[in-house]
Amino acid sequence: MQDGAHPHIYRRVKQWLRQHFTDARMISYNFPTAWPPRSPDITPCDFWLWGFLKDNIYRKRPASLPDLKDSIRGHVLNIQADSLRSAVETMILRLEHIVEHEVRHIEQF
Repeated sequence: MQDGAHPHIYRRVKQWLRQHFTDARMISYNFPTAWPPRSPDITPCDFWLWGFLKDNIYRKRPASLPDLKDSIRGHVLNIQADSLRSAVETMILRLEHIVEHEVRHIEQF
């Protein structure tokens, strides 16, 4: 997305997704179950997981792509239950804030 444009999906990609996952399993602006446009605020991976993995993985600077993949797998498998619980609780608070204030995008939470 750029300059406030709505997300878009190429027609052939939508066809492939429908063929492999059906509309019932797709959550996207271009499918019946729409994800709120321009709303990265409600994506746990954006606000927690990617930063957590990046901080931990790049401390040792993987030397190759296979090393990077192994490091990602290892760190994902070793995420503590308390960390996941905290991420989910924060996600719930974000969703409640969105519903309560009828917003689609929150700058800071």
